[in-house]
Amino acid sequence: MDGERVRDISEFDLIQRLDQSLPDRARVSPKLHLAIGDDCAVAGVTPGEMVVVTTDTLNDGVHFRLEWTTWENLGHKAVAVNLSDLAAMGAVPLLLTVSLALTGDELVCDLEQMYIGMGKLAASHQAVIAGGDITRSIGTFSMAITAIGETHSKRLLRRDEAQPNELIWVTGTIGAAAAGLELEKLPDSDPRKRAATAIGLRNALHCPDPRVKAGRVLASLGVRCAMDLSDGLAGDLSRILAASNVDAEISLPDLPIAAAVQALFRDDARDLALHGGEDYELLFTAPPSFSHQLREGFELIGIRASVIGQIRARAGDRPLLVGVEAHGLRHEIEPRGFDHFRPH
Repeated sequence: MDGERVRDISEFDLIQRLDQSLPDRARVSPKLHLAIGDDCAVAGVTPGEMVVVTTDTLNDGVHFRLEWTTWENLGHKAVAVNLSDLAAMGAVPLLLTVSLALTGDELVCDLEQMYIGMGKLAASHQAVIAGGDITRSIGTFSMAITAIGETHSKRLLRRDEAQPNELIWVTGTIGAAAAGLELEKLPDSDPRKRAATAIGLRNALHCPDPRVKAGRVLASLGVRCAMDLSDGLAGDLSRILAASNVDAEISLPDLPIAAAVQALFRDDARDLALHGGEDYELLFTAPPSFSHQLREGFELIGIRASVIGQIRARAGDRPLLVGVEAHGLRHEIEPRGFDHFRPH
């Protein structure tokens, strides 16, 4: 029944209902020996490869607002942010576990829709949802997802491998998700909410596309340094600089800002691209000699990638990120990435 709530059925029945909402491709894998229904899931990994693990927690009112998204899109995004972390390491996704903290007021059909969104995206990347946990929340609805992947040919992408003179690249476009969030905040009377390009911005926010294939391309070509863009280009690039003990300069006119961002938020487009976050594109560095192979590799998988700057040797006692304007003016860019415990 559509009006059935979590408190109306048993925990076991809820687990069964959610499991049945997943497509077979998100429930069964040759590497998954034991799935939902036992104390642990049991999976095998390719001999000689390393296991890669990541976890993300999403809380209602902090990471998402249910009045702005659908339950299916919420499921998609919850899986996407974890697969994006695996992509940033060049890893192959294997399985995910999902832990839910429920108030009991949630509609079972809503949670089923969420699992449909999770299952579709997981299956598209040959990953399975192998179990998890359900507990009662005395506050708001939240979930935590753990994603497990493995290396391919023992190659890993890391944040601490950027080298002086390497070029700085980013996949896709940036700023769209942040613009989508700003769009959601606008009053309904604002004409930008009804613009044809607004749909793309909302999709960027609510249904990001994790760059798993791009991560595989980078690892296969021998690229060593990458991370995903979750907290804004300036903030995330600064993390690479700190980890690698280097400086960088970026060409501000070369930032691949999404066209819809420039159309609807022209005055704020650069700020949204540099500091907005939630792009889930890959930021990486590579020697100039890799450029031809990288462009060919990305063309094969249908993904755009742009050179936006270059790594420099550390000049001072702290990492320095410099932005270069079209007319040559240079200025330092301060990171302003999202911080859970900083007042907003």
